[in-house]
Amino acid sequence: MRPGSWQRLLLVVGLVVVLVFAGIQWRQADGGEPAAAPTASGSPVATRSATPVTSSPVTPPDRSEPPACSRLPAEVSDAVAAVRNDGPYLRPRDDGGTFGNREGLLPAKPRGYYREYTVLAPGQKFPGPRRLVTGGQPRLGTEPVDWFYTSDHYESFCQLRP
Repeated sequence: MRPGSWQRLLLVVGLVVVLVFAGIQWRQADGGEPAAAPTASGSPVATRSATPVTSSPVTPPDRSEPPACSRLPAEVSDAVAAVRNDGPYLRPRDDGGTFGNREGLLPAKPRGYYREYTVLAPGQKFPGPRRLVTGGQPRLGTEPVDWFYTSDHYESFCQLRP
């Protein structure tokens, strides 16, 4: 290769890597739209939408609240108590971390509004699919404004009123 060719090749490869990384970040920050799908019991549950995400500058649709939770496993009460008491958590390194709402199933809020916590799922490999998601909690150990529960690792949510 001619002198300087390696430098140009490295520059082009570096630019491609940066563009790919920026595209991935942009795609992760762009949430989907919610849709209500009936469950076996006939009640709607917020689930992922098959509607493609567009990048046009239109106002996003109003993300309505997920339905109220009707029946909850007993372990949810333990997770609620841990949130209110700032522990003990099942996964101390992860519980209380930011939930990004990438699925777009919860009402749109600023980044950092939602936090997630593990809910014990007996009989399933730890940590399992159950999570408690809170919103409007300025710091750990304070009472959240919003409470949501998912039994299927963010595929659907119901609103909790503890």
